[in-house]
Amino acid sequence: MEKNLITIYLFTALCLPLSAQNIVREFGKYTGEEFKMQRYDKDPSAEAVVLYDIGSSYFMLYDNGYQVVFERKTKIKIFNKAGHKYAQIEIPYYKKDNKDEKVIELEGNTYNYENGLIRATPLNEKNTFNEKVSENWMVRKFAMPDVKDGSIIEVKYKIISPYFFNFRSWEFQNKIPVIYSEYVTKMIPFYEYTYILQGASKMDSFNHYEEKGNEQSFGSIKFNNMIYEFIMKDVPAFRDESFITSTEDYILKLDFQLAAFHSPNGGDDQIMTTWPKLIEDMLDDEAFGKYLQACKKKSEEIIDTMKLATKTSLEKAAYIDKYLKSNYNWDGNHSKRSTKSAKNFLKTQTGNSAAINLLYVALLNTAGIEAYPVLISTRDNGKIKVDYPFQQFFNDVIVTAKINDSNVLLDATEPLSSFRQIPSECLNDKGLIVKNEKGKYTWLNIKSSVDSDISYQIDQNPNIEKDTVDCKFQISSSGYDAINLRKKFLKNPKDLKAELSIGNLILKDSITVENVHEIDKPFENKLVSGYTIDRVGDKILLPPFCNFIIAENPFKKELRTYPIDMVYKHTRSYVSIIHIPKGYKVFSIPENMDMDNDDFRIQYHAENSDSNTIKITGNYEFKKDVYASSSFLGLKGYFNKIIDKFNEKVVFAKVQ
Repeated sequence: MEKNLITIYLFTALCLPLSAQNIVREFGKYTGEEFKMQRYDKDPSAEAVVLYDIGSSYFMLYDNGYQVVFERKTKIKIFNKAGHKYAQIEIPYYKKDNKDEKVIELEGNTYNYENGLIRATPLNEKNTFNEKVSENWMVRKFAMPDVKDGSIIEVKYKIISPYFFNFRSWEFQNKIPVIYSEYVTKMIPFYEYTYILQGASKMDSFNHYEEKGNEQSFGSIKFNNMIYEFIMKDVPAFRDESFITSTEDYILKLDFQLAAFHSPNGGDDQIMTTWPKLIEDMLDDEAFGKYLQACKKKSEEIIDTMKLATKTSLEKAAYIDKYLKSNYNWDGNHSKRSTKSAKNFLKTQTGNSAAINLLYVALLNTAGIEAYPVLISTRDNGKIKVDYPFQQFFNDVIVTAKINDSNVLLDATEPLSSFRQIPSECLNDKGLIVKNEKGKYTWLNIKSSVDSDISYQIDQNPNIEKDTVDCKFQISSSGYDAINLRKKFLKNPKDLKAELSIGNLILKDSITVENVHEIDKPFENKLVSGYTIDRVGDKILLPPFCNFIIAENPFKKELRTYPIDMVYKHTRSYVSIIHIPKGYKVFSIPENMDMDNDDFRIQYHAENSDSNTIKITGNYEFKKDVYASSSFLGLKGYFNKIIDKFNEKVVFAKVQ
């Protein structure tokens, strides 16, 4: 009977005027307007919209101590098929040793309005699963059931955590618009936090006050919660364009950091620190500084076997780099601390990035090379905010060494990278050198010393009788481009084939590869392919570079307020020889182009030097790894020039 009453109320509500203010922010309750909504008027192109997203964090007394509880409830309106992906839910939680965060009281429903009735399909918790994403982070995953165009989904859950440092951050922004976002924190006097607001100068609404009528006690101390309310409304979708480090760097959010612990027995423990104190703490850390010292004790035995006495510093470092990459395996986890003891790591020869790179530092030092660990944040973890000495910003460690009076960056986790080529995911703005200099600290710019290039040698021979063009390709890659292609090939040769089978090209044979493991040489690929001739009347049109050119500008917006991060400098080079088919003559070839400035270079030359062939060469270069936002329109224009010029076709006409 109760279900029928709810159905009648909602059906009646569907007749009410559409009003965005008429959204119910209570789990399990809806207005007819929410079902009637077919688009979000403030962003008509949105695939879905978050109707509300409400979270709270508070402290719960447990076993003579406290745990942190995080609650969240959210409701999303799905507009079309493209929006169905927002019904795929992920809940991250922390796990270390035997102390896990726990996801509890998980509930969810999908609501569909059909034939004048509201049909609810509840989430079955048996259809959820847990997946490991890193050393210490897990994620509970599930798909909401019975999702269709027009569905409304709602989810709520709690996370209970024993980790006070892991006080939940809050993202007000999403990849779809958010109508209402609220985060409430309830603080007790023993734990003091500071927070950073990113992406806005102020909240739409901020309140803080002492909670009355709910006095609590711990031992002899009586207190009330201090309430902090953060609210944002009508938050636009964060539509990230290409060439950014991470959405974490720009999305509207709050980050929290434990600043101090005030003991109920008296005395304060200041956790909010300074960069020199943070370095001091890391050097005293069992899994960092003390692990490094243990590695130094073992490194003498290893160095003695290498016979490095007659080698230069550069040769010594290169030898140690090769030794580590050949004998030790990275387990795939980025970390600023080793999860193994030095003894265990040397025995198993497998560990996280900290385990490998701290050993790297020890070996270099033992070989007489000045070297230090560098704390960094990987690209997907976001940039370090240098004004706030928070350990949570760091999730990885690499190496800096002084060789021939120059500081070089090193890393031994990627066996396919050459000496002095740190992984591309580590190229992220700045790193903190962990060096025992009392009261001092030094930031290091994290940039690649290795440029990347892909060059294409193309031979095109039109077969008029078969209406096809036979093509031979030789593709040579270096730097990070070579790593990416080598990884694809070694993981699955079909991945490399898919990478090189672009546009309307049809591979006729398998791909020949050279220098797969000779990482100091270019990675070479040879293949035979073809495509169908494009005809217009008695003319044939051939693309000089066989569609190995970007066809769409990656920049869609009119303006950009954040930097353009290319990760590393890169060049593309093309040489195409086109054989003039019998019975045809050159009707037109593209005009030459040359431009060169501090940001960008493009060259394009077409030659018809004999009666049998045409030679077309083209190359372009992005000269910086990171461009300021003020360069956006210029870069957008460069991409348009590449697309327009390099995709121009050679036209042949029949000889009359």
